[in-house]
Order: sequence, then C-alpha cells, then structure tokens
Amino acid sequence: MRHPLRAFVLGIALALTPACAALQLGETQIENPMSAARTLDQRAYALLNAYAAVIEEATDIVRDPSAPLAFKRALGQAERVATPAAETLQVAVTAYVRARSDFEAASGASQPAIERAAAALTIAAQRLSQAIEAARAPVSELEGLVRARRG
Repeated sequence: MRHPLRAFVLGIALALTPACAALQLGETQIENPMSAARTLDQRAYALLNAYAAVIEEATDIVRDPSAPLAFKRALGQAERVATPAAETLQVAVTAYVRARSDFEAASGASQPAIERAAAALTIAAQRLSQAIEAARAPVSELEGLVRARRG
C-alpha cells in the first residue's frame, strides 16, 4: 500500500459517516453528500460518487463465491442500467462545468457574447438536471440491492 496513513484515515472517516441524511457529533454535523449538495453540479458529483461506491461494493459481492447466482445476475442487470445513466451524467456535468466557466469568462465581454454564454449555460443546466433525474433511480436500485446483501 502506497499511503497507509491516508487509507487508515479514509477508513475511519467512512466508518463514521452515516447512511442517513445527517449525524450530529457534538458541535460537528456530518451530512450525506446527496442531502448536503446545494448546487446542481454538487448533486451530480454526489450521485456519481455514490454510483462509484456502490459499483465497488457490487464488485465485491459478485466476487464472493457464497453469493447466490440469482443475486449476482440481479446485480449485473442493475449495473447494466445504472452504468449508462452514470456515464451520461458524467458527460452532462462536464458540459455544465465548461459552460459555467465560459459564462464566467464572458462576464467582461460584449452583450451578445454574454447572452450566448448564458444560453449555453441554461441548456447545460437543463441537461444536467435531466441527467441527474435519469440516473437517480437506476443508481438507487443498484444501491438497494447492495444494501440488501449487506443486511
């Protein structure tokens, strides 16, 4: 392992992170990333990170020889639906971030340039919102299967 201290600290942080919306520990509140996300791109990144974590756990389940074959097939089917949705979401968030950057860069430009950048940002935001909604159900279904196996 290249960074054992980082892995240890990350393991502790993940072990202490709740699966619910928030956890109050004294003065510190730890929130679920999807619940804590305030902006459109934060929601997209939170969903993509949730997808990545669930895929990692699903891979471990599929490699487990004691897992029932029917359950492995169900995980495979759920993954085949969730992965294209997550890939589309990744493309949409990249386009949104680029459009937002272009809009911010155009703030000192001419009025037509600002209007074009604003229109592109609006379209990118709409597409990102649609991609988030389209990915939410498949990722949740995959997550539900993984949670069912974990118990």
